[in-house]
Amino acid sequence: MALELKRIDPEGYEILVKKMFCKEIDVEFEESSFMYEPDTPIDECTGCLPVMRKENPLKFLTGKPISDRNLSAINQLIRFLGLNINLVGEGIFRKSGSLKKQQDLKERLLEEETLNLENEDYSAHECASVLKTLLGSLHEPLVTNNCYKAHIEVVLLQDKCKSEEEKSSVVLKQILCTQLLLQLIDEEYINILKDVLFLLHSVSKHENENKMSSSNLGTIFSTHILSPKSMSPEKLQSKLADFTMATTFLIENAPLIFCIPEKLEDEVQTLNFARRSEGRRSLALRSKEGGPGVACLVANTVFSFVEKDDGDDDAKEQEGNVKESITVCDNLETTVISQLNLNVQIINIEK
Repeated sequence: MALELKRIDPEGYEILVKKMFCKEIDVEFEESSFMYEPDTPIDECTGCLPVMRKENPLKFLTGKPISDRNLSAINQLIRFLGLNINLVGEGIFRKSGSLKKQQDLKERLLEEETLNLENEDYSAHECASVLKTLLGSLHEPLVTNNCYKAHIEVVLLQDKCKSEEEKSSVVLKQILCTQLLLQLIDEEYINILKDVLFLLHSVSKHENENKMSSSNLGTIFSTHILSPKSMSPEKLQSKLADFTMATTFLIENAPLIFCIPEKLEDEVQTLNFARRSEGRRSLALRSKEGGPGVACLVANTVFSFVEKDDGDDDAKEQEGNVKESITVCDNLETTVISQLNLNVQIINIEK
């Protein structure tokens, strides 16, 4: 149900998600919380976008399109690094390997070459370094510019806890808030983010062998996952601890944060019901004012179920009976509209 609303009314879905998020962290809803103003003007920097891109029909979704070449290269590297033999390699994502081989691998991948990396002469460290390079070349961090401040707000909720019991409760709220924020990212970015976080989560599970904890990985990947590309070095340094903490949280909870929360599904259902009710009230008002309201809608719908034959007296009698039944349109309305699935039309009428 949530995905359907996201498809037919992306702006309404955006507002619903943002308001739910603000309510969960107990702050007033402000659009500025979901906007990013680059430290460097748009025309003078690479890797940044205007807050809203007019050409995007789903304009609340952020993230500049990723080229097919980059996407293919990133996917190949993630699949290779996800092999168990690579997950346990000591210093994965910390050690770099041969710079010459890294450059050669990157060039081959970006020439749209599909490689069987298991049979190539590239180490896991070289592949991991190229993956970081490709992620760093994207125009935005994987959570996108407009959402990074909200992710920082989520991780800072822990600072308000005074006991371990409070911390356990806050973690559940953090997961819910993160699930909401991930609904605001477009498909390309969310797919890469999911694959990267699941990979890093798997790496962290082998910490005893590879010596790479979730915190180590959070430090290394914070600039790829959370930090806007145009952020000044001074500002980045001042926020690095928060970026690392937020990225570590994403890595540790990767299996949980990509679900659509039940709370959101409930809110969408409530919103749809309210819209349908408002649509019906609007139709009833038109009917009282002499316009083509509910009675006309129900009558026309009922007629569609009556098989009519110009030469058949019984059919004419049926039609007459239906017309006389218009006075009971309030009782017929819910059944007929439900049967014909006219919810979308009613929503459009409301708008």
